[in-house]
Amino acid sequence: MARQWKPSMVERAAERLEEPGSAHDTSRQPSADPGTGSRRRPIAAAARMRVDPHRLAKAGIYSPTMAANRTTEEFRLIKQGVLQRVAKASETGMGSANVIMVTSTRQGEGKSFVSANLAVSIAAEEGRPVVLIDADASRSSIARIFGLPRGPGLLDLLASGDLGVADVLVATNLGGLHIIQVGRPHPLGSELLSGERMGRFLEEIGRECRDGIVIFDASPVLATAEPGALARHVGQVVYVVEAEETGRLAVAEALNLISICPNIGFVLNKLRFRFGAVRFGNYYKYYYKRASRSNNRR
Repeated sequence: MARQWKPSMVERAAERLEEPGSAHDTSRQPSADPGTGSRRRPIAAAARMRVDPHRLAKAGIYSPTMAANRTTEEFRLIKQGVLQRVAKASETGMGSANVIMVTSTRQGEGKSFVSANLAVSIAAEEGRPVVLIDADASRSSIARIFGLPRGPGLLDLLASGDLGVADVLVATNLGGLHIIQVGRPHPLGSELLSGERMGRFLEEIGRECRDGIVIFDASPVLATAEPGALARHVGQVVYVVEAEETGRLAVAEALNLISICPNIGFVLNKLRFRFGAVRFGNYYKYYYKRASRSNNRR
């Protein structure tokens, strides 16, 4: 029998979010406008590959060929929350405002599914460049989802001083979507992803994609140390929780490890809907609450 989902910590955050006039009331925050700012320049990429939109649609990934359905509407709402946070963080001068990490407590909660949908949705509808980076060295999924042949990626760049962002960046035919694969397995993969070279890579990718969005599909928080290290460099975290399976205590423990990031939002995934039991939009209150250390300790 599945464990009962008890999101009391999340619900408390949701209540604060929904208070009229709250600093976290996203209805009063302007959406990010892709048409503002400096003139955008193309991102240099050494390779270009075609992604089959029909392949994505069959896998449940947002695609321009997909007819409007619940999935597309849900990810539009998630996307809006993400872009509102980007806009708000940019106004404060945060250098990493456009850098997002998607993670979860453990494997199998759907973080790569969320990462892929979020990246394609933004690239297809917002007209801005998006770089989706596979940073899950233990169980990479991005190349499989998009049907890409294995090639050089993040770990290769971090292990070699001869590679730059352009050498591992793959441009696609899906709007402004670019992909960086995780690369060849490396015995010091964890150290590479949390070391000094990772910091320099983040600075470089930030310069290359300063007018766009960078999304890291990171490993689960309780599986490796990389998400905790990466949380220092990102503007927000999209935290995926599997409904009725992931316990509250495990979520709280994981949140403490990434609480250095000032903005942590939740996506409740694999929620089972019964006709008439859940009204459309009810579980969107779980999205994009600012998580403070005091909340994480409760």
